Amino acid sequence: MLSSLLLVVLTQVACTPGEMSAVCSCKQGMVSACVTLAGDDARKAAQVLDEVHELLEQATWMEGKGDESTKQQLQAAAESLSQSLGSSEPPHCKGQNHHLISRPIAKGLEDHPTLKGLYQPRDPRFVSRAKDEQSHCGYQDWHRKVDEEVVAWLKEHPKATPKEFMTRLREIYSRPDMRARFPLGF
Repeated sequence: MLSSLLLVVLTQVACTPGEMSAVCSCKQGMVSACVTLAGDDARKAAQVLDEVHELLEQATWMEGKGDESTKQQLQAAAESLSQSLGSSEPPHCKGQNHHLISRPIAKGLEDHPTLKGLYQPRDPRFVSRAKDEQSHCGYQDWHRKVDEEVVAWLKEHPKATPKEFMTRLREIYSRPDMRARFPLGF
């Protein structure tokens, strides 16, 4: 019940005061609004697409607990935005982009004495493309484990340099199981 309420709240809060009605309607899953938005302001549409992806990640994380119709609306919005922006592949769960600096890792970096301020959540500099749907679809168990591992490493290495942090990420993404998911690595 609580997770269903959270998912509904997340999708309702997506609209902020002063947003264009097309932005707000698109975030709520109206496909026609997404198409209009992409035609009017491609940059804003790309930002909205990122927000919709985040909501989908959260909905996937709460899989089985959330409102399925809300997830379907978000999926429709993501697909229509992606297609309107010229992407040839659906944005969710098929060769999905993987952001190495997830929100939990970004939070760990915010608290880190030497790395604070150098990275942002879903940092576009650190993205890898998944091989297929099974390799990366939302916030899966392997993803949570990698995030936990990186956050633990950050806590264990309070004097880590950016070079050491990047080396650690490269080590993780060079493992055979990760190379199977992300053939291009990091």
